[in-house]
Amino acid sequence: MKRKFNIYCILLLVAIALGFTLNLYNNADDIILGFKDGWKSAEAQEKFDEGKTNMKQISYVKLKAKNGNQFLTAVKNNVTGQMDSIQVGSVRIATSAGNDGHTLPSLIIELFTIPIFLICIIGFWVVFLNIILAVNKGKAFDKKTDWKIKLMGIFSIGLYVSEWGIILDNYLQSIKMYKISGYDISFNHYPSCYLLYLGIGMLIISQLLTIGRKIKEEQELTI
Repeated sequence: MKRKFNIYCILLLVAIALGFTLNLYNNADDIILGFKDGWKSAEAQEKFDEGKTNMKQISYVKLKAKNGNQFLTAVKNNVTGQMDSIQVGSVRIATSAGNDGHTLPSLIIELFTIPIFLICIIGFWVVFLNIILAVNKGKAFDKKTDWKIKLMGIFSIGLYVSEWGIILDNYLQSIKMYKISGYDISFNHYPSCYLLYLGIGMLIISQLLTIGRKIKEEQELTI
């Protein structure tokens, strides 16, 4: 039983590691570019504070075309030799340094969201590894395990909520910094609902284990 459990846990960790590696591989160029842009933007802001106004900072914004403005830009299609219209979606914008997008709401969101995100993602895996150790010590079905599973569910829901906070913070900064003619600024992306499903599922499993234990205890008392 323990051996099968450990095998399943190892398979889960391998699958997660593989998915993470493939994600890094597929998005390596974007990740490197984003890191470089962030570094340059920080330098640009520092130079701006020193009085240099010709520096550029780079942002990533998702645009939604307003009615009738879906195709405002054209590029050459080398197959046909013609200029084909394109609709702008996600864009990389270089703007003058000093265009600070922070507002009081965005600063408050950052203050709470980032620590919650880090606590939840670290806490989830710490508790998960703790459950694996408990199972191998023969403590798989005690009250502490129920509580740990419930805690993992709370962490998952916390990750989902905090990701919404990060997205909202980015959106609030973008709408303060940019007003693009013919387009509205929208959220860069949306959090995965699987985090929410996982969290609620773990809360249900935790409650089922608690109910099962109480029923077993009542049956033992009856006997």
